[in-house]
Amino acid sequence: MMRLGLALSFASLCGPLMAQEEPVPSGCRPLFTTSAGVAAPGELELELGAQRISNRDGSEDSLFPVQFNLGVSRWFDLRFGWSGPMLRKDGQGRAASGDGDPVFGGQAQFLTQDASGLDLGLAYWHKLPRASVRKGLGTGRHDDTLVATASRVVGRWAFDVNAGANWVGRPEGPGRVRQGVASLAVTYAAGRHLNITFDTYAMAGTELGPRAVSSVLAVGYGIHENVCLDLGVEAGLTQGAPRLSVNAGLVWRLGKLW
Repeated sequence: MMRLGLALSFASLCGPLMAQEEPVPSGCRPLFTTSAGVAAPGELELELGAQRISNRDGSEDSLFPVQFNLGVSRWFDLRFGWSGPMLRKDGQGRAASGDGDPVFGGQAQFLTQDASGLDLGLAYWHKLPRASVRKGLGTGRHDDTLVATASRVVGRWAFDVNAGANWVGRPEGPGRVRQGVASLAVTYAAGRHLNITFDTYAMAGTELGPRAVSSVLAVGYGIHENVCLDLGVEAGLTQGAPRLSVNAGLVWRLGKLW
């Protein structure tokens, strides 16, 4: 241990430098809860993932989603995704494989933390029903999602909150079902390149299924200023959520298109 006098002198001389070097949470937080930040104008981002889901009925799903984010302006970006090739095994071990559903949408950021103390915006998604209904990989119906996004960074901590709704097409019969959704993610910067995140989400029960509440514990590591890796484990807390899920992902800022 340093003597008190030396410690105080060192702190007074190096305090500003230490404050500048204190790690802060990375903007790369690709979990269930969406950060309110958007891609920079002209910048193209790529998200790749792999997911293994164990369901409560004994079935299992494996999928490999991909997503592109393109910054259009300082406050808006476009997002294009695909749930990727899928493999589903039912409770009896019968397997079916095929392509997943593509999705498109965008995200807007109306307020920034620098100006108002809070990042605030809206995110919208539309699912195109392209996955096979016969194989049990899709519903054959259009779905929409609209959520408000809010984020705030305080020192080593970041808080992301989402609240909104899904409009889910009925697999059988006309019309769609509205489903409320809400989520909260808390991220801690354990190091200059290391994030630890706890993410919890809830989806209301509807005629299509019971309420889903689930939690994710994830670790993200920035291997380069433009590349981030993450690994997460999800545990479902209610009957409507998966029993267990393991997720791995990569976010790569490909660069400026203009």
